[in-house]
Amino acid sequence: MSARWFTFAGAAAALLMTAVTVPSAVADGPTFSTLYKFEAPAVTTSTSALGSQPDTLPVLGPDGAIYGMTSVGGQYGNGVVYRFDRNTHQYTVLHTFSALNANGENADGATPGMALTRGPNDVIYGMASDGGQNGTGTIFKITTSGEFNVLYTFSALDANGNNQDGAYPLRAMVVANDGNLYGTTRLGGPNTCLFTHGCGVAWMIDGKGNFKVVHPFTADEGHAASLLQGVDGYLYGCAVWPATSLPPGPLPSGTLYRMAPSGQDFQVLYAFSQTNSSGENMDGADCYEPLVEARPGVFYGAAFHGGTNGNGVVFRYSLWNPGSVEVVHDFSALNSAGQNWDGAAPGGRLALGPHGTLSSNTESGGANGNGVIYSLREDGCFEVLHTFSATNATTGANDDGAFPDEGLLADGNKLIGIAIYGGNGSSAGYNNSGGTLYELKLDH
Repeated sequence: MSARWFTFAGAAAALLMTAVTVPSAVADGPTFSTLYKFEAPAVTTSTSALGSQPDTLPVLGPDGAIYGMTSVGGQYGNGVVYRFDRNTHQYTVLHTFSALNANGENADGATPGMALTRGPNDVIYGMASDGGQNGTGTIFKITTSGEFNVLYTFSALDANGNNQDGAYPLRAMVVANDGNLYGTTRLGGPNTCLFTHGCGVAWMIDGKGNFKVVHPFTADEGHAASLLQGVDGYLYGCAVWPATSLPPGPLPSGTLYRMAPSGQDFQVLYAFSQTNSSGENMDGADCYEPLVEARPGVFYGAAFHGGTNGNGVVFRYSLWNPGSVEVVHDFSALNSAGQNWDGAAPGGRLALGPHGTLSSNTESGGANGNGVIYSLREDGCFEVLHTFSATNATTGANDDGAFPDEGLLADGNKLIGIAIYGGNGSSAGYNNSGGTLYELKLDH
């Protein structure tokens, strides 16, 4: 397999590092604080000076600051990497993703995807889902001072949507106990799944920057979605839409799998049941984000769809009870205004907090239809910690954000997250609002 390598220095292409100080955090109660409101992007170009719509779970750097990415905004509308200092409330743009040519290609990537990972030597790693020299995404690293380097650019796809190394990386990388980085691509690879696209691959990059595909996903396994390394050393994850052709009705619901870091011993642990015409089933559908291992061999995850109301579930899978999952929470039905008490569409990963409590967010639902932050104990005790407020009907603006996504980052008794919309509104409405960075301080 051939691989294309290049390095992109932080000073190249004259991309600017920009800083702004937020006078103070906005608080709506004793626990929730809006740390930063992102700019609304320009309507036609998706550009903004400081980045917009932070569709990425942030990470804490070695200095205690928050590092994250926006999916749009920046000088070219392709997103930025930012730093937020929680002590001074200074927001700094560390890297702006460069312009795309007519073929969707650039040097460094575009539309950075889903999460950053803090790796060895306190370097921060991430992925851009689009752009790069072939338009199929990149893997990169960035230092806390903003020095940016592309580690790998994915190869071009053929007419059938296939290649050898995968395309359009998503979700998050994991630093395994061997010191290597592991991740997945949703598409590309040698095997074909739905819509005549590749099924994606699981890949590895070692400390010398060498890239290797460890597992090409097949149609029986589904499109690769996420990875977590368990205490037993295996890599665990979810895959979605296992099929080669579009079935009647909803798409297939996905699988849970595990494999050795070498790619050997790949095993489908569980196949979620098919949803009905209303998107409902008994065990959930479409688990995108990494699982969390609450106790050795006991994993929790969130399924975006499915459940008895079609609004998603939180589930548990135990190695001691193979071949089945237990639904720990089934999100309730929505009214005609898209509202309920506990949220809907729980797409974000779960954070393991104090006393084994799991916390995350839902993209929608709640009393205002704009999502909630929730906590969940292993015994199924569920609590809504924050309900995102109503947005202005014209501009989509509010104080705390809307459409919270990607889950939460746990830091002691604090939970840190992002909301893609809300915050600073736009004359173009809700879908063009800027989004927020927030913190929720727990009372225990």
